[in-house]
Amino acid sequence: MIFARAAIYFEEVARQGGLRRAADSLRIAPSAVDRQILHLEEELGTKLFDRTANGMRMTAAGELLLDGVQRWRRDMQRICSEIDNLIGLKRGTVSVGLIEGASEFVAGGIRSFRNDYPGIHFELNVEGAQSVVESVLKGNTEVGITVNPPDNASTRIERTMIYQIGAIVPPDHPLAGRSEVTLLDCAEFPLLIPADNLSLHWILQKAWVRRIGYSLRGVVEVNSTRLMKALTLSGVGIGWMTAFDALTEIADKSLIFLPLIEDKIDLSTLSIVTASGRALSAPANLFVRHLSLMMEKQNVPIV
Repeated sequence: MIFARAAIYFEEVARQGGLRRAADSLRIAPSAVDRQILHLEEELGTKLFDRTANGMRMTAAGELLLDGVQRWRRDMQRICSEIDNLIGLKRGTVSVGLIEGASEFVAGGIRSFRNDYPGIHFELNVEGAQSVVESVLKGNTEVGITVNPPDNASTRIERTMIYQIGAIVPPDHPLAGRSEVTLLDCAEFPLLIPADNLSLHWILQKAWVRRIGYSLRGVVEVNSTRLMKALTLSGVGIGWMTAFDALTEIADKSLIFLPLIEDKIDLSTLSIVTASGRALSAPANLFVRHLSLMMEKQNVPIV
């Protein structure tokens, strides 16, 4: 690391006790060293050395400056070390467990993250919501992206987006022109039901029984967000998910998202989770911060 020339020359004169000895140590002309010392004295408005027949003796101001220069050198060494660590991140690995519905979000996060850290390797594992949390707690993955994680001492919830649940339909569906729907609006049409191992199933089931009066039933029960979207696109029935689960399809208008308006219906959350009491690796910590910033730009409530 290249330090400011005047500080280096000053420190060497202080160490050697004379201009010529400092110049010999630095392998430059004594006049060059003297010019830098005179420049510092002019800038500070005070003498840094008393020039004697035996060499250079620091003044009180010189002693203060020497202490500052030495602290500056230590700070610069620390900063250089931190920069080296950042450079080392280009060779790190981040292990991530995620639910299928978070695939688009995580893919976008990795794409933008790699603009700054192109050499970081990612290990991704798609699992069920609870399995994502268990994998993080067991140390199989460092970072989890899941819905409605448990709030307990073992799990640290880094960031959470809150999403409204809704119906998805193709553009030619009779409900496609609506801005929002109720369960009663959807009850007369074939339904695609999230499988009972998904948290969305129980949110819908609870609301359906309260509103319609009997258990939720559909033409197909499915445990895959991708398959839910494919079946909806094919016209098999109305699908259920959050807007977050169909970002691309909503953007290109191949699917229409209709927010579900029902009293007391639970909201769905997508959270970044890590294990409490376990330090993240430097690459994982940076990736968590990166995803957190992405969440803040999604125009939805964040906690």
